[in-house]
Amino acid sequence: MPELPEVETIARTLKPDLVGRTILSADLRWMRTLAIPSPAQFKKQIIGQEILDVSRRAKYLVVRLKTYNLLIHLRMSGDLVVRAGKIKPEKHDRLVLHLSDHNYLAFNDTRKFGRVWLTDQPEKILGKLGPEPFG
Repeated sequence: MPELPEVETIARTLKPDLVGRTILSADLRWMRTLAIPSPAQFKKQIIGQEILDVSRRAKYLVVRLKTYNLLIHLRMSGDLVVRAGKIKPEKHDRLVLHLSDHNYLAFNDTRKFGRVWLTDQPEKILGKLGPEPFG
């Protein structure tokens, strides 16, 4: 399981590649990856969203979009990676977001434990977490 420092490193690594990009389409390849909303609603809401920031709260990756927040918990084996061009998704890619710069963000999760939330109320998911160990 990625620990807090690894999640922080992932957020910092992804931020320059994602901020300012727009999500053009979404390919949900494993339906249970998505906690909320429904797959149809997810695709409808995420398309056209500009990525404003990438950060971390506890072990959640927080991708702040123009209207929503994309929360991602990697759980045991999850990873997020930006890939260039129109490469065929890999075997364990559970969610692929196609971006405006012809790259895509892939949520790769071998064990299928990771979860994704798209919400305009992130405090409902993150609100009961304890304080951050460093600030």
